Amino acid sequence: MRDAAQCRPCVELCVAERKAKPKISKDDVEKLSRGQATTSRSGSRATPHRLTQKERILFESAKKHGFLKIPLTGARVNVENIYLKWCEASGVTPVIIRAED
Repeated sequence: MRDAAQCRPCVELCVAERKAKPKISKDDVEKLSRGQATTSRSGSRATPHRLTQKERILFESAKKHGFLKIPLTGARVNVENIYLKWCEASGVTPVIIRAED
């Protein structure tokens, strides 16, 4: 049986060899929001990303002002998903404001 000290170099080597997830670009985020395929192969079929016209207006406003304001009705989780991806691509901290009653 191997000692833990003998296995450690193998574990470190395996971790170092893992490929890092490619960073998504702003162009890829725009493509995702329109339902198109991305070059970085990011996005998941299980996670909704395609935006409606109203959601697109909210997203464009969020990019301009630096925060996403979600109204009580009319916005799905898609807007949040795209905004979070855009913040990741931009290197900006996401700020999401939810309207309350």
